[in-house]
Amino acid sequence: MKKLDESLSFYDEAINLIDLNEYDGAIKSIKRNIDSLESQDEIALAYLNCAFLNDKLGDNLSAIDDFSKSIFFEAEIEIIHQRSKDISFNGRSNSRYKNGDYQGAIDDKRQANKIRLLEIDQSLGLNNNKIDYKNILLGTFVDIDLGPNYNTLVKSSKIRKSKYDLIADYKKVISDKRKEEVIRKLEILSESKYKIGDYKGSIKAIRRAEKYY
Repeated sequence: MKKLDESLSFYDEAINLIDLNEYDGAIKSIKRNIDSLESQDEIALAYLNCAFLNDKLGDNLSAIDDFSKSIFFEAEIEIIHQRSKDISFNGRSNSRYKNGDYQGAIDDKRQANKIRLLEIDQSLGLNNNKIDYKNILLGTFVDIDLGPNYNTLVKSSKIRKSKYDLIADYKKVISDKRKEEVIRKLEILSESKYKIGDYKGSIKAIRRAEKYY
């Protein structure tokens, strides 16, 4: 375990740079050390961290490229115990959306959903401690020490929220049952729009649904 911790020590520098909003420097720190990583899991996670940081920088094409590399390496792994494979697909979906590729964005989002449902089915729903994209949206793991590699993921993927988010305000005054109803209606809307080829409408409905988590 000590050897693994030492091999990931470069993440400490990356975390310090992220805290200073020096995202470009954090990316360079991680990518300088990718060749030293031995497991497919750690290589995939390194690219995943870089992808989220590029997304923060607004470099959508680099983010898409890094998410794609993470997806490639994750495909070689049967099971990842600490995180869901849905994160990389959801992340790429967001970057593709920002880049105007609405069909790519909704296809990634749909694939992410299939992956997460399969993972839950395989584990009989007992993997509540696994980080997935919903955890990222909710900030579930922000105050938990997960090790430098996953602490970097938590920080790099943290979603910036607007002070004037009407949905966030609405969520505070409605019941959990009502939230579930709204989410389901938006998911149905997304599916209907997907079937008629309205990919922009489909991905926008799903992104709106996620705001009610």
